[in-house]
Amino acid sequence: MTEETKPFTVSDRRHFTPEGAVRDETQEPEPEATQAPPNAQEAEPDAAEPSVDFASFILSLGAQAGALLGEEIAGVERAEALREARALIGILEMLKDKTEGRRDAQEDRVMEGLLYELRMAYVNAARGAGA
Repeated sequence: MTEETKPFTVSDRRHFTPEGAVRDETQEPEPEATQAPPNAQEAEPDAAEPSVDFASFILSLGAQAGALLGEEIAGVERAEALREARALIGILEMLKDKTEGRRDAQEDRVMEGLLYELRMAYVNAARGAGA
């Protein structure tokens, strides 16, 4: 099935010009017809963008929790950092439960290893903080 791409018009409705002067509303600028690129849905993703998948998502959550557990963060009390890290670990545990049976083997390994490491780091940090 082929679709025709129809041109569309973009009109500037801002009250001010780029220079900051009040736009004369009686003067309508010439509308420019533009077309969407053909096969816009099939465009190649930008090569500079990292791929986003489940494993990278849970690793990013784990990195946030690890930062809260491993470092002194300016403006954040240690007890508050531990609570926030525990909340992130809880989110990862929830994701593990909700995605059970739908993860591949690599995602299972990442999830299990990440939760183990974060739980051990949390216990060590909590002992050190006297929590």
